[in-house]
Amino acid sequence: MQHLYIATVFAGALVCLLASLLLFARCKAGERSRIILAVIVSFSVYNYITRFIALCNGDVPEIVVSAKLLLQAIFMVICYVMYPIEVIAPGWLNLWRIVKLYSGWLFLLCVYLVSLWAGVQYTSYNSLLEMFAHADRFEVWFRLLLALLVFSPIFVVLFMHRTTLYRNADHVWIRKYILVLFINILAYILVVMFNHPVFNIVYYYISVGCSLYIVYMELFDRLIGKSVEKSVAEEKQTQMEVAVEEDEEALLEKCAIEQRNAILIERLDAYMRKSRAWRNPDLSLNTLASELFTNRTTLSQAMRENGYENYTHYVGRLRIDDFLQQIESGQSDNFQEAFFFVGFRSRVTALRNFRQFVGMTPSEYFQRKETGMEEDAVE
Repeated sequence: MQHLYIATVFAGALVCLLASLLLFARCKAGERSRIILAVIVSFSVYNYITRFIALCNGDVPEIVVSAKLLLQAIFMVICYVMYPIEVIAPGWLNLWRIVKLYSGWLFLLCVYLVSLWAGVQYTSYNSLLEMFAHADRFEVWFRLLLALLVFSPIFVVLFMHRTTLYRNADHVWIRKYILVLFINILAYILVVMFNHPVFNIVYYYISVGCSLYIVYMELFDRLIGKSVEKSVAEEKQTQMEVAVEEDEEALLEKCAIEQRNAILIERLDAYMRKSRAWRNPDLSLNTLASELFTNRTTLSQAMRENGYENYTHYVGRLRIDDFLQQIESGQSDNFQEAFFFVGFRSRVTALRNFRQFVGMTPSEYFQRKETGMEEDAVE
């Protein structure tokens, strides 16, 4: 059983190391959420390696119910809360907000250090069950409190689940993340409750599995930002707004409208070429109208009179052109990342736009293009 435990700890360290290296390798400029997750997984590598070295040297690793390891567990859980905050609201976290997020943990750390300075002796117990009989002592109930607080950061994620300020993730992604985090914490609580070798081995498998699933969600699942139904409903709502705008704009003189719209489209094209604003997934018709010092009604009509069905059609065309440029120039070789980079929230929406403007899927397009280049080379 001891050899299996050592092998499990080593395998966990190796898998987490590879996962963190993959995250660092797939980080795009300015995307802090992936960097934060890579650092968090690296913390797990450090924890596993130190325990593996202690086991190989025949030393007794730190008892799981020690105040030090319980404080370390709370620190790690808070780290796993900081990651979804950055996903939902990129850039919101700054140094002061991070300090406030860790303020409770820093207070508990200070209490622990002061207790050591005051001469408090922390008795070695194998599990929380052994400690309950001595709960009247400070060093015991303090550790029981720490074990209970391991669950507390998950309520922050539950609160984020209710927010509507989603940018790079949807409610489904958040619900899956909460479930994975809860399973990981629950497995840890079972370890500190019983501290049995079987529980310890199973915990490492669960912990590594949860970390890998979170990495998978970050790399492959988080691009999904809206359901198909929601996208269709929004498209219908946009079409209804366009119909109302057409009635309003019909009252203006035709010549004046055409001249004004021609100038407005020139300003819009110049602004988009300069700022590449279509890469912002939060870009809206209101935002563009504000940047051009006009209103959404006038801007929408100008788009229609210049060959675009609506705002969605205009921005979709720019994003697909940018996507093709990213792939053909070799700046990106991953379709999903390129779709995300040019501003699409949803893979479904991106593929629908590609078929609308190109007439085929990305795989068919580039395969057909490579075939044409080979035929030209033969000729």
